[in-house]
Amino acid sequence: MEEESSELQKSIRRLLIKIGIRIDLDGFDYLVSAIEFAIKDAELAKNLCDGLYGRVAERYNTKAYCVERSIRSAIEKAYIHKGLKEVNKLFDAQMIEDNKRPSSGRFIRILATAYNMNLVDDVK
Repeated sequence: MEEESSELQKSIRRLLIKIGIRIDLDGFDYLVSAIEFAIKDAELAKNLCDGLYGRVAERYNTKAYCVERSIRSAIEKAYIHKGLKEVNKLFDAQMIEDNKRPSSGRFIRILATAYNMNLVDDVK
């Protein structure tokens, strides 16, 4: 099970890099964990502050509000620099509007859904 989780994390990391999330930000690692948890338990993504961010914070021995802020910042920076157009390519649809940054929760749910619907091949 741990090896499966490790492979999932590697795949999520490659996807985040491809869509423009910078690896030098704390939010990058937090996003990897948040998406992993949301893939495994979709209910967590419906309750960000008390559920998902809390689980990520436990993993990294930090506070949920730090996780939330770092994830929001990482998504915002990617949106400003690349527009997150690769996310739309995953679905072959307009999931993220060109002129509107997605909320952290929406971004996490979109990527977790892409994995659960097998829309993400092993990203190279």
